[in-house]
Amino acid sequence: MSGDAGGGGGGGAPMWMVTFADLMALMMTFFVLLYSFSSLDETKYRMIAQSMASGFGAVLVAPKSVPTPAMGPPSLMPSPMNQPMGRAVQSSGSKANAANTEVAQQVKESLQSEIADGIISVDTTGNTVTIRFPEEIAFPPGSDQITDAIIPIIERLTKTLEESPGTIMISGHTDDRPINSARYQSNWKLSTDRAVSVIQLFETIGKIEPARLTAVGYADTRPVAPNDTAENRAKNRRVEIAIVQQQFE
Repeated sequence: MSGDAGGGGGGGAPMWMVTFADLMALMMTFFVLLYSFSSLDETKYRMIAQSMASGFGAVLVAPKSVPTPAMGPPSLMPSPMNQPMGRAVQSSGSKANAANTEVAQQVKESLQSEIADGIISVDTTGNTVTIRFPEEIAFPPGSDQITDAIIPIIERLTKTLEESPGTIMISGHTDDRPINSARYQSNWKLSTDRAVSVIQLFETIGKIEPARLTAVGYADTRPVAPNDTAENRAKNRRVEIAIVQQQFE
């Protein structure tokens, strides 16, 4: 009989099974405890704590009571999702428009003489101030070399925009007549190079943060007048500087 007891040949489960079962029980208890923490239900926490304390001989300290907000219908719960979206957009848009109005006033003051002489124009729409330079004052025909006439204007404009908010987008525009020269094979390249030339002038004479500047060429895709007369084509050949305020803060 002593030989049978020490042989370990019985039909019971292996010893590792007992350790594995204990480990699974501990893991289950651990995850249940995590769930109770995530729900912040004090009553449930105390019940589980008491159960674990009696089972493992441990002492668990319950967290301090956390005030639970009064529940109610979803429409009455204080949530950002329940706030009127139109009001948020309107508030943000109003701030952008107010900032834009101030920038427009500053720009008009710095370019007062050129505006009075009809050399350039300044328009305000929503969150954008747009300054338009006609080709004849900004560039020679078919070239991206900035004229001397525009340099003092850009100098004054740069000082105004250094401290003002908003991004600055410079765009080049042409009329619908195709160009095919040794330097420019299309109006796309001409309009883009002109926008880049203005940005380089901004960086040379001012201290505007480069991240605020963007250059884009539109060729003849955004005319301000029909390309049916020489006068209208001249209107379309232009460079625009747009100061745009962010709608959302």
